[in-house]
Amino acid sequence: MGLRDLEDAFNRYVFDEVPVRMLYLPQMKLLERDALKRLYQPHIDQITDEDLRDNPLGRSAAIEERVRRLLKYGILSHRWLSLEPSFQDIMRGETLEGPGWEKLRKFCEVANKVYGVELVWSDTCCINKTSSSELDESLRCMFRWYRNASICIAYLAETTSIEEFYNDEWFTRGWTLQELLAPRIIRFFRKDWAPLTNNGNDKADHATNRPILDVITKVTGIPPRDLQVFVPGPFQVDARMVWAAGRRTTRSEDVAYSLMGIFDVSIPIAYGEGAQRAFFRLVEAIMQVSNDTGVLNWAGKPAQIHGLSTAFPSTPACYVGRLDNVRSLVDEKREFSLTNRGLRIQLLVIPVDLVTTAIPSATSVQDRATFHCKAFKIGDLTIDAPSFPILERTGTNRYAYSLGVINYAMIQGESKNPILPKSCLAYLLTRMEGTRSFAKMVLSVCHDWKKVETRTFVTFNLPQDYIVVERKLLTTVWI
Repeated sequence: MGLRDLEDAFNRYVFDEVPVRMLYLPQMKLLERDALKRLYQPHIDQITDEDLRDNPLGRSAAIEERVRRLLKYGILSHRWLSLEPSFQDIMRGETLEGPGWEKLRKFCEVANKVYGVELVWSDTCCINKTSSSELDESLRCMFRWYRNASICIAYLAETTSIEEFYNDEWFTRGWTLQELLAPRIIRFFRKDWAPLTNNGNDKADHATNRPILDVITKVTGIPPRDLQVFVPGPFQVDARMVWAAGRRTTRSEDVAYSLMGIFDVSIPIAYGEGAQRAFFRLVEAIMQVSNDTGVLNWAGKPAQIHGLSTAFPSTPACYVGRLDNVRSLVDEKREFSLTNRGLRIQLLVIPVDLVTTAIPSATSVQDRATFHCKAFKIGDLTIDAPSFPILERTGTNRYAYSLGVINYAMIQGESKNPILPKSCLAYLLTRMEGTRSFAKMVLSVCHDWKKVETRTFVTFNLPQDYIVVERKLLTTVWI
């Protein structure tokens, strides 16, 4: 009879932390989790209490180390080639020829001979893609599988040297972003299957890794620290979205699905829903567990989902161009949530005056406008947008504009007044205001502020390092 805590840890690891099935190299046979458990159970049964006393971090750490060492596996990161082996091919015991098959053979050879693993995983042949439930689990768990692998072998089929990273398609695909960030140990191999460096881990914080890390940072925009020790979670949302902005996927929905592990959120897989809906659900999932206002730091086209909200970006590209210096003075929680009226959020609303004088005579819209606010010494703030609704100044109604500042903070104490930093990030808000009694009556019912779609980020600088403002400017809006 084995040790109970060891047995529990072994079961959890097999059924929760490793892929659904892996290729067992001694037999070139796919083994599912039940078969893996049976295969390695005798090794677990041989571990004694004495074996678990040699870890200075304690018994739990010793158990985890033993289990991980026993079930160590290699994982492949790559671009698909022609004639890739499928799950059905491996199950039938077929061995064919072609670039995809040759890649699998070389991967297995390197993983076994160089890294001493007898279990490997590749997305080409280890997922039964005819099973929707298995595909769903695989996509949700893939970040974890890459994180738990003892070695990730990244095969660059178009590269012969580090300098060619700039042109290799591996660095432009959606799924390879998490395959770069998740593994603790990664080795890059060139197209002839020779390693690109002499390092044991191309992520290691070592002077000999500086050339390859510097090139990867230039190609991807990811700082070296994040490449080496990436922590998944719903923070630094705007910066991480920029990493994904230039990447492509075969299925449009994968733009969103491939980011689940990076932000440590989970959404149902629903191919056919479209890219915008999938990305909308991803951002919503991030908002549900995060207080990071970086998720709001975007500009461009909003997601068009039943007109529910204009506060959700349509793609990761909406975050490109965001300014890193527009942060709150205090890292504090900010509540926002999606309702049937839109995104409910409290903004610091500053009224501004429209000062653009050139209004096209033949149309009621224009694509650039300038605003100012004397009270906060905001002058000549020019904003580009697809269109600004501007009604005749002699009419009964007109559009009012405000800046809804996102990165304000609250002073702790009796006053609890808002405080603005020198560099402010805002949404441009608009609503219609009436002058006649009937218009006032109607507009009192539908006077909500609306977010204006802007092509550029709305930022402005205040004359002081910070300004304390009146609490009455805090406004709950649904956008």
